[in-house]
Amino acid sequence: MTTLREKTIAGMIWTGIGKFGSVGLSFVANMVLARLLVPADFGCVGMLHVFIAISTIFVYAGFGMALIQKKEEPTKVDYNSVFYWNLAASLFFIGLLYLCAPAIARYYEMPELTKVLRVQSLVLIIQGFSLVQSSQLQRHLRFKELSIRNIIATFVGMVVAIAMALMGYGIWSLVVSQLITALTSVLLLWKMSDWRPSLEFSLASLKELFAFGGLMALSSLVETVYTNLQSLIIGKLYSATDLGYYTQGRKLESVPTESLSQIVNQVSFPVFASIQDDKQRLLYAVRRNIKAITYLNFPLMALMIAVAKPLILLLYGPQWEPAVPYFQILCISSMIYTLNTLNTNVIKSLGKSNIFFIVQLSKRVIGIGLIILGAQYGIYGLLWAVTSVGYISFIINAFVNKKLIRYGIWRQMGDVGFCYLLSALLAVAVYFGGQLLPFHPYIVMAVQIVAYVALYWLISVLFKMEAYETYKEIFLQKVKGKLRN
Repeated sequence: MTTLREKTIAGMIWTGIGKFGSVGLSFVANMVLARLLVPADFGCVGMLHVFIAISTIFVYAGFGMALIQKKEEPTKVDYNSVFYWNLAASLFFIGLLYLCAPAIARYYEMPELTKVLRVQSLVLIIQGFSLVQSSQLQRHLRFKELSIRNIIATFVGMVVAIAMALMGYGIWSLVVSQLITALTSVLLLWKMSDWRPSLEFSLASLKELFAFGGLMALSSLVETVYTNLQSLIIGKLYSATDLGYYTQGRKLESVPTESLSQIVNQVSFPVFASIQDDKQRLLYAVRRNIKAITYLNFPLMALMIAVAKPLILLLYGPQWEPAVPYFQILCISSMIYTLNTLNTNVIKSLGKSNIFFIVQLSKRVIGIGLIILGAQYGIYGLLWAVTSVGYISFIINAFVNKKLIRYGIWRQMGDVGFCYLLSALLAVAVYFGGQLLPFHPYIVMAVQIVAYVALYWLISVLFKMEAYETYKEIFLQKVKGKLRN
């Protein structure tokens, strides 16, 4: 019988394959599109993202998380009721965005955004067909199927985007590719899942799920508004080109950060939920996950800060050089991102939706205040405000988890502090070391990356870092398993 630990490891591996595979494809597509489109195209799509994201929160309404977190297996009525809610809500918000599109375009003083938003909103009805199947697969830890879905859907969307950009469709290549990606994802989910809707609907079932999911949705709404506030401010106070630089810097930074975070989120939440009644076992799982994920995230972010300029010039071209400082500041912010994801998953997995909402609301009220204050000092003031919010959020999350599972800030810093300090010191060393090399910038960057990885690995071995030993154990187990087979 497969143990929970083995399921978790397998889930991490398959989710990693799916996430890094899809992100890798998106990354390649983005490199190509950055040379075929202008920064303003990316900026325009970034301006509208917040409205799609907020609408998605209401369409999903936290029901997906409620289906995963529910202690008993959800009934057919539960799944059917959520499905029909998703469809009805998506149609409502498509209509609402259609009516509001002209006003949103006037806010940005860009009339052409009206048509773009109306077409882009169609993604809501497509996504409405996917929540139940996706939640069901996550609940049963079927991450292999989810990963295959992600890779195929991303590949199809990538092909469409590049083909349309080559044919001169500009911003529409980004919009249509989103729709095609979502449609492909839905079709694959319906093939992979044996669940099919029937003519059953229960308000009582929705009400029961909403007791947990409603506050989760409200928390997601607060988080989404906060996350996209900087795009709203940049799009209004500055130009679409400035927002394009920000958007591309965010995309590049998010390749490792959000990939790792989504892997952690997708796997850890159902795993933590399955052991929510055993606090000691939960604490052990949380600590192992935090050590393992920060071991990867911290050095990746630090390294990208050190090689930011040649990296962006190589990937996107010289026209994107103004995005370098945006990217570096965002990387500093993202070093703490995966820690916050794991901390909040603890609260959600325990079913503490009321506490989770209060915590999220508190963090985002502080965050919105700091962002508005930071915006008074220009775009860099805004970005540094965003960065400070991430670290303040970590302090708040850790304080709550000290109360819930006795895993507070000092214990967490004890688990990850050495890794954080090591990552930063090595980044400083390879950056200044690179300035002394009289070679082409791309050759210098290659030397810096190799030196950083080698030093990090060597120190991991010498100090027998726990996360390194964990990954080593997983690797050896997989090799032995292959040899036996």
